Amino acid sequence: MSLLLDKKELKKAAKEITTVKLHEVIEILNSVLVERQKETEVLSQIRALAKAQGFTLEQLGYQLNADVIVSHDDDESEPKGKRPVKPKFKTINKESQFFYVDAGQLNLLKTHTMKKALLERGISVVPFHKVESKYSKDIEALLAEAGTQAVENFNSKVDVWNLWAQANGEEILSKK
Repeated sequence: MSLLLDKKELKKAAKEITTVKLHEVIEILNSVLVERQKETEVLSQIRALAKAQGFTLEQLGYQLNADVIVSHDDDESEPKGKRPVKPKFKTINKESQFFYVDAGQLNLLKTHTMKKALLERGISVVPFHKVESKYSKDIEALLAEAGTQAVENFNSKVDVWNLWAQANGEEILSKK
């Protein structure tokens, strides 16, 4: 519903509209606003998930245009010479990890943007050495899962890199 009204048309419309109609218009605008906010939240979750997995939205087949996601076919446009980031495997150091307890369960903090949201919700985020002893058995399982995920992410980045590297005569990397 895009209406382009100048000042005169807006004043004329305001004089003609009844309070009942005005309330309907406000309700419609509020529902559209809520819908747009939900879309923005979903988009930010998709961005965060893609970033956490080590991908850009473009690598996943999405193109960003004014905060609107539009899918495009790989057949139509291939990336022409855009060099991907050369992946580096990062080991997970237990002492540098942060944890939080949500619903009575220990969780591993995956991103620092996640930390801010948790703190806003009143959930405390603690470093490894301050985790309560009753959760110590969960730490190893969480770190093992994060290590497995890190290897998967690295291997998928290596696949993207190696495709580009073959076409451009660069170093071919091996998977972990």
